[in-house]
Amino acid sequence: MKTKAIIYISYHHKNTIKLLESSFEKEEYDFYNLAKTKEDILLDKYEKIVFASGIYFGKMDKRILQFVDKNLTKLLTKKIYIVITAGINPKHYARKTIKYFNKLSFNDIKIFSCLGHDSYGPLKLIGGINKKRPNEKDVFKLKEFILENKI
Repeated sequence: MKTKAIIYISYHHKNTIKLLESSFEKEEYDFYNLAKTKEDILLDKYEKIVFASGIYFGKMDKRILQFVDKNLTKLLTKKIYIVITAGINPKHYARKTIKYFNKLSFNDIKIFSCLGHDSYGPLKLIGGINKKRPNEKDVFKLKEFILENKI
């Protein structure tokens, strides 16, 4: 039985899922695309949970945040990790995300962040920024993060 889950949202350029699929061994984790899954995610069977999303309007996808709020009691007993991709300044959004989770009483959150392709709004006119991100270097760094944190 797998004791680790990855709960994610990835759309637009699929930055987040590309990063996840290149870094995490599928045999070890149950992947749940929160935008598509119709089943209830049985959180009780997992010891470690990774939440992953791009940054949209300054935050993780609202469906991830709603899922966390809805399941807060069960999640507080789990080891939580976060993976985010952002068009600009991912470290800033990592700090912001940690503050959000700390306010919910998560104390030992580990987070990985990197740049992702972004073509929102006026960026679309120039084809976006970070067109080749996440890249192999980002995947390597995430794999290091996974090993360091024993996810």
